[in-house]
Amino acid sequence: MKKKILIFSAGAAGREVFQLILSINKLQNEWEVIGYVDDDVNKVGNTIDNTKVYSAKNKPKKNEIYATCGVMDNAIRKKIFNEEIIKSGYQITNLIHPLVEQPKCFKIGQGNIIFGNIHISFEVNIKNFSIISNFCDLGHNLVANDYFTAMPSVVIGGNCEIGEQTQIGSGAMIHQGIKIGNNCKIGMGTLITGNIKDNTSVINYPRQTVTKKH
Repeated sequence: MKKKILIFSAGAAGREVFQLILSINKLQNEWEVIGYVDDDVNKVGNTIDNTKVYSAKNKPKKNEIYATCGVMDNAIRKKIFNEEIIKSGYQITNLIHPLVEQPKCFKIGQGNIIFGNIHISFEVNIKNFSIISNFCDLGHNLVANDYFTAMPSVVIGGNCEIGEQTQIGSGAMIHQGIKIGNNCKIGMGTLITGNIKDNTSVINYPRQTVTKKH
């Protein structure tokens, strides 16, 4: 019997998660998507991808249902997991593209989403509730803390640590041995060659730093 799952957010990222589940089902036939959950009044009550869209107030509530969150914004994703998914008693799972090779020493927590065409080196540790987009390269001994987001084609060198609620933009490259703090934003295409403190935005190439809290 297939496991039932809800996708929180019927936006672009949520629909990407829907496609990821279809890819998983082609090889494993594991999931039945029973709905999206979204508070956009123009979507609620309609169907997207032949799937019903529920509001947060009227979402199905059963202990045997799993839930995931297709929101790229880390703070919003954290709020949805804490206030809508965990609080409502939904089961939490990892969604990993079936063609991604996972080394035996790969460590992963719960609630993560990993898309296709990802390279995972040895001793990588992805903690909880993170999203790793297509074509990323995760170097050896990487530690990625909760609510991390890597946009497409991010390259992270070996022995790096990424802080909680940090987002790395498409095509960014992180040199080996770098520590990036909590609540940071790394702009697309940026090359990072030095450690980054908490609550920092780094944009453009060559590196420009804007120090402000998010």
